[in-house]
This record gives sequence, C-alpha cells and structure tokens, in this order.
Amino acid sequence: MYEIRKQVGGHAFGWPGEKPTWSSAKKIGIGTAFNYYSKIWFTIAHGIITEVYYPTLDTANCKELKFIVTDKKTFVDEEMNDMDHSIELIHPKALAYKVVCTDKEGKYRLVKRIITDSMRSSLIINCKFEPLFGTIDDYRLYVYYDPHIDNSGSGDTGYVKKVHGKKMLIAYEENIYSALATSISWKGCSTGFVGANDGLTDLKKNKRLNYQFDIAENGNIAQTAKLDITGGGEFVLVLSFGRNEFEASSTALATLSDNYEKLEQEYIRGWNEYCSRINTFDGNISQLYLTSVMIMKAFEDKTYPGAIIASMSIPWGEAADDSNRGGYHLVWGRDLYHTATAFIAAGDFETANRAIDYLDKVQQRADGSFPQNSWLNGHPYWGGVQMDEVADPIILAWRLGRKDLYFSLVKPAAKYIIANGPYTQQERWEENSGYSPASIAAQIAGLVCAASLAMDSGDYNGRKEYLEVADEWQQNIDKWCFTTTGFHGNGRYYLRISPHGNPNTVDKIHISNGGGEFDQREVVDPSFLEMVRLGVKAADDPKVLETVEVVDSVIKVRTKKGVGWYRYNHDGYGETEDGKPYTGMGIGRIWPIFTGERGHYEIALGNKADKYIKCMEAFANEGYILPEQVWEDTGEPTGSATPLAWSHAEYVRLVASSYLGRVSDTPSCVYNRYVLGNKNL
Repeated sequence: MYEIRKQVGGHAFGWPGEKPTWSSAKKIGIGTAFNYYSKIWFTIAHGIITEVYYPTLDTANCKELKFIVTDKKTFVDEEMNDMDHSIELIHPKALAYKVVCTDKEGKYRLVKRIITDSMRSSLIINCKFEPLFGTIDDYRLYVYYDPHIDNSGSGDTGYVKKVHGKKMLIAYEENIYSALATSISWKGCSTGFVGANDGLTDLKKNKRLNYQFDIAENGNIAQTAKLDITGGGEFVLVLSFGRNEFEASSTALATLSDNYEKLEQEYIRGWNEYCSRINTFDGNISQLYLTSVMIMKAFEDKTYPGAIIASMSIPWGEAADDSNRGGYHLVWGRDLYHTATAFIAAGDFETANRAIDYLDKVQQRADGSFPQNSWLNGHPYWGGVQMDEVADPIILAWRLGRKDLYFSLVKPAAKYIIANGPYTQQERWEENSGYSPASIAAQIAGLVCAASLAMDSGDYNGRKEYLEVADEWQQNIDKWCFTTTGFHGNGRYYLRISPHGNPNTVDKIHISNGGGEFDQREVVDPSFLEMVRLGVKAADDPKVLETVEVVDSVIKVRTKKGVGWYRYNHDGYGETEDGKPYTGMGIGRIWPIFTGERGHYEIALGNKADKYIKCMEAFANEGYILPEQVWEDTGEPTGSATPLAWSHAEYVRLVASSYLGRVSDTPSCVYNRYVLGNKNL
C-alpha cells in the first residue's frame, strides 16, 4: 500500500528526479510550417508527441507530450502504452496529421489533429476526447508534458503561471522557455520531479492528482494539468516557445486566440504550394515520394538555411541519456550531399543551392576539409575526417554548376584530398581507416569534378593536377581494394576496407560496436557500388560483377517486405540479440538505402528498378516514413532512427532515375572519362 500524501502549492521535493532519457526514435510523423517564421518542429512516435525542436533543428526541448485518462477508481491509462494508435495525413501534400488513440478495451478514444502555427513558434493539437462507453463525466483527462529543454532532461525548471487570466505551465533552461496552455480551463496542475512526484507517478498511486506543486527547480521535471472536459471533450492545446517567459506565454496566448481551422488551412496551404513546384514525373508518383520530399525539406533549418540534419531523432532514445546531446539532429556532409542531390532530382534547385552555400560558408574548415558532423553553426560534434565528405561538396558544386565556389570551396577541398587521400581516417560508416572503394571513388569523382570547375575558372594548372591524381587513383583502386585471395565465393571481390591498401595480406580490422576483429578479407560491404554510381567503374566491370555475387551471398537478406542488405557482415550497430536497445554493442540490421542503391545499380546495367522501388515503399511505416534500419524477419523499422534523410533521399533519386532510365546523380564528366574513355574534359 502507498502512503497517500497531498500537497497543494509550494516547491516540489524529490530533486533531481530520475536519470533522464529521450524518447523512441521510431517516428511515425514529423512536421513544421513551410516558412522561415515559425521556428518549431514536432515529432510523433507511438501516437504521442516526442521531441519538439526550437529555435533550431539541433535543439530538442521535449521528451514527450501525451494524455492520461482515468476514471478515478479502476484505471490510469496513458496513450503510448494503453491505447492503440493510427495515423494519417490530413492532406496528401502537407505534413499535417490526424492521430487517433483508442483505448485497448474500447472505453474511449482521443482524436488529435497536429500542426504548427505558420506565423508563430507554437505546436498545436486540436483534440477531441470521445467516450465510447459511458458518458464523458465518467472520465478524467490529463495532459502530461516532460520537457527536455536545450537538449537536456536535467537542469530544467518549471512552474505554473497565470497570464491574462489563463493558467499555463512554464518550463525553461538557460534562455529557452516553453509555455503549455489549452483553450479549456484546468481543475488542477503540478510540476514535479520525474519518478518521485510527477503527475503520472502521482496518478498511478490512487488515480488522483494529490500533488499540485507550483514549482520544481533544476532537475528532471514533468508538468501535468487536469483538463476540465465537463463542457465537452473538444479543445485546443498549444506548446509555445520563446527566449523568455513573456515571449513563450504571449505566443501561446496569440495562437490560442486564433481560429484553429484557419491555422490548419494556412499550414496546409504552405506545403501545398511547395509540392506544386516539385517534379512529379508525369504524375507517376507515390505518397511516399511526396512525403519524402516534404520530410527532406522539413529537415532544413530556418536559422541556418541549407543546413539539413540527418534525422529528427536520438537513436534508441528510450535508452539514451543526456550524454547523447546531438543524436542524429546534426549535419553530416555526406547526408547533406545525398539530400541535396535528391532535391535536384525533385526539381528543387533552390534548396540544393542553399545546401552548397551552407557547406561553403559555414561548415568547411580553413584547410579545405569538412568535419565528420557538426552542429548547425558549423562547430564539430565528432572529431573524425571522412574523405568522401570532403569530396561530396565538390561533386555537388559541379552538379549545380557553381563555378563561383571554385576558389572558396572546391579548390581547397581538392587540395586537401590530394594532400591526404586516398587513405581515409574513416569510411562512410564512420568506423575504420584505410583504403575504402567507396571513399576512393568519391575522391576520384570529386577531383574530376574539381578539374571541370577549374577549367571554367581558368585554373589550368589545378585542372591538370586534379586529373593526374584522379587517373592514378582510378588505375590503382583495384590494387588497394580488390582481393584475389578472399574467403568468400571464388575469392575475388572488393573489400569493405583495407587498412594499408594490401588486400591480399593477413591484415586485421576491428569492427566497432562489439563486432570483433577479423581478417580484412572476411568483411564485405555493398558500398563498393559507389564506384559505379559515381562513374569510376562500368556497371558490367568483371570485378564489380564478381563482388555483387559475393556480397549477395554473404549479406543479402529477404524479408517479408522485400530484399535488403546489411552494411557489412559482423556489424554491431543495432539492437541486441534479444531485441533490447543498442547501448554500445548489438547486431546491425538491414539498411533500406542499400535496396535503393541496388536499384540504381540495376538501372546502370540497363535494367528496370521497379521491384526495388516497391520494396523501399514497403519498408516505410504507416506515416510514410523510411527508417535507417529494418528487422530481418518483418521488414519493420528498428529503433535506430526513423525518419532518416538519407533513406528518403535514396528513394526520391531512385524514382527519378527509374523515370529517366539512367542514374540521375552520376557525374557525367566522371562517367565520360572512365567508362566511355573520353579523356578530353
């Protein structure tokens, strides 16, 4: 039996609360207004609001925002665990959602329409509580908000505040403030410490909100309000943000005073206008295509135009603490390149040009290199250097015809490649150093693209140097990366990576995330196909064909939803064997990007890619969102990161390439030089 204590007002005890964690990365919806005024983004997972970002896309401020239902006597239900949820787009060309959460026993349901205010930094939920058994008077409805202000679940302070007669729950850390308010009145509210006396912990004791604290300071807090639904179960909830209490609370009041139907129409209109400008390939597009382009666009920040993050998620967030402040809401140059080239495929050259401008003005270092990843302001997050990420911006500049960036971006990056390549400190999986066929292919392509831009810019000496090095590396890539004494198939294939560029020797590589240590010839990776995609090798090159056969025999998997591939054999980046979240060791699962990359390879061979398009569509969840990884048996998303910008970019480019009958992002100057043999650049 619990000892039931009560307290109304005053400071919450129980500091600092439980150790904070983040929320599930299995998002089924994400959204933001299509403009630069409203600097707020939301995510949805398991039927509830999870991370909310403000004022930039690298700043998460919420773990969860959900509803709790009780009858005061027999049950306390929360949306995520005790209700079945469904989600649908309110409009096919807008990131606006209708989420229905229904009690598993059929007693009631919550119908939520979720958008943001197009003119203000406010998340809006239009909610209707519907009793399916009994009457509305039989139920009590609470809203529960767990703030994680400024990328941290600890150090938050929250309190109740009445603003112009409206009660609000205010939370803050440093100079980021949130204000939660509803259109209906409250019968009580509290801010407590999570696990000690927060609203959910309190309600589970005796189905009532016994603690109604005014304030909880400098800890892991949660805020709860008991909603007055006696006048009907329909209301509007807003979660607004600002740089201080006044800005957050006044924004909440302004949004609440506006008409919801009008706000929803404005939100949808913005996305409709954007979708009207993208390529539709004679109308032969899917909902996943539309959603993919919108998601990629939503991943662009509004303070740092052109900065496109990898994902609005923290991988396996339910097991991640404050030490993982960046999650995937950071800028990786590689992911940005893939997304920008997908924008080109979709016809959005404006966003692609902003991306290359961001790389030029914000992320590139003085020595010409680019950080492994960075915060939106360009400050590095992890310290590695990946040579494909140095080359990709050059290729993107060439694709966009940006010869104006030759001296500021292209030449410094090309010089860095020549000085430091083809060896890479990390390959595209961010783990191993050495000679990677994918990384070298990117460097070769980057140098050839740089040579083209050098000629346009009058730098003939630079052009000559770039081509000489590119040709030398193209001629030696097999010597560095292709084994003839391998352990799989006929023993002839490209390795994932060779630490010292001697692929026939007993050279060990260490697999990260607990994968173990293996002879370099043991480990294969589909990434070698980047040589074909970037025009460095012909699709029907005998060594490429031999490696395709080996890769398929070692790491290809058929799921219920279609075919997929692992990153490489012995990958440890994934859930544990019994399905628990990754916390440093696990088993890597299937990555849908490889299905797209194989589709592109088939197109390069002159074949159709329809089955790969359908397979990628099957990997998407109910919100038309593609994950980083899917399970081998079901093909359903794992807990790693959903959505992943790279996955959506790969799908968009595959649709475009299929329509065109050629690989849409192969640099023609590279293809002409090495596949067609035309050296007259």
